[in-house]
Amino acid sequence: MRFNFFSIIVLSLLVLSLFVVSGQQGCKKEEKAVFNTTALTMNFVADAPPTQLVSGESYPIYVDVKNEGGYDIAQGNAHFFLSGIGENLEGVTLHLQNVNILNKKTSVQEGGKERLTFASQATPPIRNLPAEFNFTIRVDSCYKYATLTQTSICVGKGNGICSISGEKIVTGSNSNAPLQITSLTENIQGNKLYVTFTIENKGSGQVYLPALDCVKLQEQNLDEKLKQNQVEISVKAEGFSCSLQSNQPPYGSVNALNGITSVRTVTCEKLLTETSSYTAPFEIALAYAYTETLPKSIVILPP
Repeated sequence: MRFNFFSIIVLSLLVLSLFVVSGQQGCKKEEKAVFNTTALTMNFVADAPPTQLVSGESYPIYVDVKNEGGYDIAQGNAHFFLSGIGENLEGVTLHLQNVNILNKKTSVQEGGKERLTFASQATPPIRNLPAEFNFTIRVDSCYKYATLTQTSICVGKGNGICSISGEKIVTGSNSNAPLQITSLTENIQGNKLYVTFTIENKGSGQVYLPALDCVKLQEQNLDEKLKQNQVEISVKAEGFSCSLQSNQPPYGSVNALNGITSVRTVTCEKLLTETSSYTAPFEIALAYAYTETLPKSIVILPP
């Protein structure tokens, strides 16, 4: 009897452990997608300039830029503006463009980089300063960039081959860039399949149409400011049309695969004529200009 009782206990514990393990597997949560939002990075070179300057002495101003994202920046397509100088420094260049092609970063190559020389001998003019003088310089970048998103959807009612439900954006769906497609889902209403995706600015800067004139924007041109928070979009998906804005005059609303959209949620639709479900690619390309700011606090000491 003792043996039988012991055997029953062992068997019960074994069954319970299998139930717990299977329950843990069955309740596994869907992993959230991780987004790499890095594109063009900027950094002042150490002590160029130092944080403390002396009137009458000269200092370099260097900024290192590097493309850490997934899109090539062509020669001259990135603008860099140095501001906040006023009459505090002489011998400074205020506007530079990239001389090199800043190639994208991949698993087999580093991103393209360049050192910007705003000054080799920036000099605070000699003045009778009664005390330390504080001011902030900043570098504003403005460059053309793009995001490519590739995923798969289920076309049809869903019959086991694929599933309509669920999030279709996973880690790696987007190329490395500040603009990301953070969600893409499907639903069926009547005989139509709807795909809804969300465009988000996950970076620290501002997004504009790719036709942006960076120089005019820096000059606070109103027409250029109105291009903010908009992108050019191209969707590659057979049989779909999307609610967009035309990229040709008079720029009205259109149902198309190419056009302009604000940074928002976009819906595309397709008439279901298929009798069976199948997996199909869904690709989104976003083109835009992006601006970011790098500040640095400076103190001028009395001579």
